[in-house]
Amino acid sequence: MGGIFGFYCREPRSVKDVKTGLRRLTYRGYDGSGVAYISGGALRVVKRPSHVDALELPDEAVNVALGHTRYASRGRITLENTHPLLGCRGDVAVVLDGIIEDYEALRDELSARGHRFVSTTDAEVMAHLLEEVGVVEAARRLKGFFSFAALTARGELVAAQRGQPLVVAAAGGCAYISSDIASLYGFAEEAYIVPEGAYVELFPGGFKAYLEDGSPAPLERKRVKELQYADKAGFPHFMLKEIYEVPEALVRTKAALMEKYLRLASMIIHGARNVYVIGNGTSLHAGMVSSYYFADVGVSVNVVSAAEFPHYALNNVGTGTVVIAISQSGETSDVIRSIRAAKRQGAVILGITNSVSSRLAIESNVYLPITAGPEMAVPATKTFTSTLETLLILAYHVGLHTGRRDSSDLKSLDERIEDLARRLKSSVAAHDKTAEALAERLAAGRSIYVAGSGIVYPVALEGALKLKEAALLHAEGVQLGELLHGPLALASRGLLSVFLKPVDAGATGLYERAVKMAKERGVDALTLGPGCDMPAVEADRELAPISYAVSLQLLAYRAGVKLGTPIDTPPGLVKAVTI
Repeated sequence: MGGIFGFYCREPRSVKDVKTGLRRLTYRGYDGSGVAYISGGALRVVKRPSHVDALELPDEAVNVALGHTRYASRGRITLENTHPLLGCRGDVAVVLDGIIEDYEALRDELSARGHRFVSTTDAEVMAHLLEEVGVVEAARRLKGFFSFAALTARGELVAAQRGQPLVVAAAGGCAYISSDIASLYGFAEEAYIVPEGAYVELFPGGFKAYLEDGSPAPLERKRVKELQYADKAGFPHFMLKEIYEVPEALVRTKAALMEKYLRLASMIIHGARNVYVIGNGTSLHAGMVSSYYFADVGVSVNVVSAAEFPHYALNNVGTGTVVIAISQSGETSDVIRSIRAAKRQGAVILGITNSVSSRLAIESNVYLPITAGPEMAVPATKTFTSTLETLLILAYHVGLHTGRRDSSDLKSLDERIEDLARRLKSSVAAHDKTAEALAERLAAGRSIYVAGSGIVYPVALEGALKLKEAALLHAEGVQLGELLHGPLALASRGLLSVFLKPVDAGATGLYERAVKMAKERGVDALTLGPGCDMPAVEADRELAPISYAVSLQLLAYRAGVKLGTPIDTPPGLVKAVTI
């Protein structure tokens, strides 16, 4: 799987332009990169099992080129497994995003007919299959969740969409194909979303999208907006840049949420028979915080991992069920599969995402864009805090229906968010310096507990996740009370525990006892919160998760810098988990 980008132009242009698009797709994978193009009447391929920045392309102008940035979901990170992949004759080059489920049976079948395979990837099956049949028949033969594009030596550029995103555009005498609208900025002003089950043919300056029966495919037009993907703005890593952007993102999120959609979404939730909140990783932790927000306005929600939702909750889904699905990329496969299953059983889907052109946005009955701006680092930072903000604002609108909130509360929340954003902006640099000073203690830890209680407990889970992602440290998020029921048995000198100062009434005593017991057992206890070892901006109970999250993100980032980890691109992880 990975990201696809290509062009077909009337007049030749630099083959290196493909790298511009691929760089913007590295959130989909960076385990390998490659480009196929036509030069001198021959199909040529340049690829490398590394980040696209390391890909060396010739200084050559061509009419057609097709590129890929890879996430190694099938097959190890090797040159042979890097896309584009060729068939036996070398006249078809294929790039794939997604998974072909039945590739082993097809591989055996094709091998029996004399095809020779050189990789261990599922994508190579498509290259050999296209040597025998056309794109429609080839796609029909495959089972899975994928999109692919193929360039032939005859100059044909074709693609198919079977559940993974594809967009096309035409501008300035060129046609473009990509996995993401944002990657087309500077190439085209408008793009079109290719629907599932559709096929595309690109030709010099244009494209044709059609269904299996040959009829035109319905295309949704979207404007391509400016997104500064490749600009670190002087920061050493995207993660640090994006943490510093949290205050700006909070203001942007608040401004972007439209009242009419908040009203509609809140009415749907209020009228629901049951409500599930699903997500994975960071999005799941945001969903866990939302359970406190919704409980405060009198609504009980069930928070479930999107990976577990089909096993745990699907039997209770039907007409009257609302599923709040959270995915920053909007492309997380577990989330997409879960909402599709829920929709088949009559559920209404409310999507919350940072990508308005994503599958989650398209397939939701209603969606709320968090509008945090592009996030290039794999460890989510500003998208997490903007998601928390969106869920809090949504809960307040639900409270209008339950009688727990009124219009003055909404106005007050608006003012409180703006105030928090201002104070975060003025303090983030100072808190970053403190995190840098504490990095030695974190980096020395063999294992780290991150403990919290009440509404900041899910933030403790998120803090542990950030330490795993950014610093590659073993970290475990625990509830403060549960720390005393087993985890402290591992206490020893040098073991680090980060204790989140509680903001819920009644939890202070537990916090003080837990810190005292940990120190008595030789634990290196680091406290986090207003006035603590690692400070956090003072905030009320509802906004404290946002404030605490920023401090934890800074700690994880500085620990990663101290340890020299690949912070923006941790091994084995991608921005959008689409498998």
